[in-house]
Amino acid sequence: MSELNNYRAVGLFDLVSAPVTPIGSFDAEQFKQDVKPLLEKGSAFIGVDVTGLDFLYSDACSAFSQVQQRLAEKNGAFAVLTDHDDVVTCLKKANLDKTIRIFRKEADMVSFSMKEDEALHHAKSEEEDVVEEVPTAKSNNRRETASMGSLRRRVTGRFTQSFNAIRKDDKTMKGSLENPFKEEKSGSSKWIWLVVGLLVAAAAVAFAVLN
Repeated sequence: MSELNNYRAVGLFDLVSAPVTPIGSFDAEQFKQDVKPLLEKGSAFIGVDVTGLDFLYSDACSAFSQVQQRLAEKNGAFAVLTDHDDVVTCLKKANLDKTIRIFRKEADMVSFSMKEDEALHHAKSEEEDVVEEVPTAKSNNRRETASMGSLRRRVTGRFTQSFNAIRKDDKTMKGSLENPFKEEKSGSSKWIWLVVGLLVAAAAVAFAVLN
């Protein structure tokens, strides 16, 4: 638990006190050891207080970059609290000013934390609103789909019935076209037999008269 006593809460940040070597420079290896428990417990906002130091070596900048990358995976942030311009210059030369937060006073860290906390709560509220609206949207889609399905069945049934009627009429017309003289042939046969009968009757009358 002793290693956890090397930081304090400032707003959202767990602010680690800068470890120093016997000659008074920043101890990058000890800093990694001090930050490790915070990363393991899930801290997303970590800072280091280098107030009083007037210079940072490359190993310190490298350690800051590694911690920043770990926190970026959690959508968090890494911060450096300093009161010296030369420290800011060192961070800029290492291009860390584009990825980490640099604060000159703890009050600035607190102000940033309040804005960040408000943004996080706002984003969470929007996510909850979206989750509540999704079931309603799905329900409406189901009703609309069912209505369209019913309409599709009604339309299909209507056209199927009409199509069957056309096919039946088509069969009737087809039969008429295959034998268009069928009725005329039947009428012609009747007239022929009538004429034959009249001829036979006339022949019989003529035979009787002649006799």
